[in-house]
Amino acid sequence: MELYLLMLLVGICSGILTLLFGFGGGFIIVPLVYSTIRFSTSIDSMAYVLAFKSAVATSLLLMIVNAGMASYQQHKKGNIPQGYIFPLAYWIALGAISGTVLALYSHADLLKWCFAIYLLITIAECIYRKAQQRHHSAATGQVRALTGAEKTVGGLLIGNIAAALGVGGSVMTVPLFRRCGLDMRGAVALANPLSLPVAVAGCFSYVVVYLFNPIDLGTHFIGLFYLPAMLCLVVGGFIGMRCAMPWVGRLSNRWHEWGYISLLSVVFLVIVFN
Repeated sequence: MELYLLMLLVGICSGILTLLFGFGGGFIIVPLVYSTIRFSTSIDSMAYVLAFKSAVATSLLLMIVNAGMASYQQHKKGNIPQGYIFPLAYWIALGAISGTVLALYSHADLLKWCFAIYLLITIAECIYRKAQQRHHSAATGQVRALTGAEKTVGGLLIGNIAAALGVGGSVMTVPLFRRCGLDMRGAVALANPLSLPVAVAGCFSYVVVYLFNPIDLGTHFIGLFYLPAMLCLVVGGFIGMRCAMPWVGRLSNRWHEWGYISLLSVVFLVIVFN
């Protein structure tokens, strides 16, 4: 029971972070769901053996719900710069399909450490950019479109890593749009709809793989999706978004960016010590 209450609280935090930072919290949700499944199932059961894959699949399913609700709220407020979504979303979806296959059939350690290095570089770049802004406060940042390489290579990379780790990809999309000159409000708003192709393509891939190799994991599972965790996290996410609604658009760019750097640092520590 304590684990389910903890998942409800994590769901609330996930809802708040999804709406305000485009950050779904999959790095916390996946280990928590994994631990819950292992704690509540027999050590010789298939649910116990496939706990990590179930946790990633459940995180991707939750992402559809949270990112969908957050995208709707951001769209209502007119915060989403529409011109940046396509065709990047198509490349992210394609990358998510191959990323799901990568998660199912290969060891994730190499991907994990490459991603940790990427996070460290991104954190350093964000801090450097803020230092440059302090020294050149009068300079006006120019907003540019994504290059062809950023759309294709960047989209495939975001989709692969996000789906393989069961996260939304905002830790890559937000820095990408910041490099294009967008402020934090626009970059975070874009992270929500661009998490949807990862989640939908990832979930679809898990469903297809399960249909070709069906395994009965028990009464609390539909396919690889763990329903008790899903229920707690969805309810918590809805509560969290309702709590965060008054703050949408009110955070200054400075505090928004420092908050995001802090979240990236937490993700880096979780990746390194998990």
